[in-house]
Amino acid sequence: MARRLGIEKSKIRFMTSSRPRKNSALRFFERKTTKIAVLGLLVFVVIAVLFIAWQKATNPAQPADYEGRIVDRWADNSGAAESYQPRLALVIESTDGRRFTVKVDPNVYESARVGMRIRSRSGQVVLIEPEKNPVAK
Repeated sequence: MARRLGIEKSKIRFMTSSRPRKNSALRFFERKTTKIAVLGLLVFVVIAVLFIAWQKATNPAQPADYEGRIVDRWADNSGAAESYQPRLALVIESTDGRRFTVKVDPNVYESARVGMRIRSRSGQVVLIEPEKNPVAK
């Protein structure tokens, strides 16, 4: 009759935990899964940081607006022979003495000469010829 009323006889256990016991193999799997997940996340973060650092090293950020004097110009011919696209660049020295490299299109590269002044504003590149006989002040 007690079973019909939802009352069960409780077995008295001495010296046992009131928490249900999990299988020891199951507990080991849970810990191992957590370790694997944390290790996988750590490996993913390290790979992402290395990829971003590699991208920054191979493609340095160009200043959006710049002004200075052309110090050097160079073309890099890396790439497959079938799709040869040379990378054309100018080395610019700004008015504060800082040097940086800027990738340019073929028209600007062909027109640019060492010693010319260059100015870029909002993507518009202007080349300024040096004066032949500067007037002394």
